[in-house]
Parts: sequence; C-alpha cells; structure tokens
Amino acid sequence: MDEPLVDCEGYPRSDVDLYQVRTARHNIACLQNDHKAVMKQVEEALHRLHARDKEKQARDMAEAQEEAMSQSLGQSEGLRPPQAFAKVNSISPGSPASIAVSQGLPPRGSVPVYKWMMRLWSLAP
Repeated sequence: MDEPLVDCEGYPRSDVDLYQVRTARHNIACLQNDHKAVMKQVEEALHRLHARDKEKQARDMAEAQEEAMSQSLGQSEGLRPPQAFAKVNSISPGSPASIAVSQGLPPRGSVPVYKWMMRLWSLAP
C-alpha cells in the first residue's frame, strides 16, 4: 500500500501492474473512508441510546419514588394495602430473602412495599 510505484530513477516499476495497484489503492482508500463514516454514525447512535436509557432510568426512579410516597400516604390515611400478587412457597438458603428472614421479616402491612423491596435489593449481590 505504501511502497512507491517508481524505481530509484523515477521510472515506473516494471514488476508491478501499475493500473491494478492504483485501482486497488483507490478502492481501499474509499472503503476506509466509508468505514470511518459508518463508525462515526455508530458512535453517535450509541451516545443517543445511552442518553435515552439514562433519561428512562431517571424517569423510572422518579415514578417509583412517587408511587412509594403515594402508597405511604394511602396507608397512613387508612386505605387498605394493595392485594398480594405472589405467594412464596419456599426460600433458598443463602438467598437475599433468607438473609432478610433471618434479620426478621416485618409484620404484614407495617412497612411500605417499596421500602421492603429496596431492603431486599440492597442485600442482593
């Protein structure tokens, strides 16, 4: 790619097909330029994707905090707690749930669901 196409006296080299080498060099240069342009587009798309994910995560956290606040306000006003959506049949030893149980499960309805879930998540590896 970088070797000269002329000899030491400035004449075209006779051991190389100059037309074919120049055409190949041109094609490779064009492909390299195209590759750079595509990689720049990929980089910009990744930046947009990560920015969008960061915004979504912030929005989700705000919604979770808002929901936790509304649940704690609802329970303090005497509204009944939300209906259970799952039943636990067993707990594996060494799991975050077993650690939480060993630390003492709170009585039903005494801790808002959000706070209890945050406590479980903090125990997860």
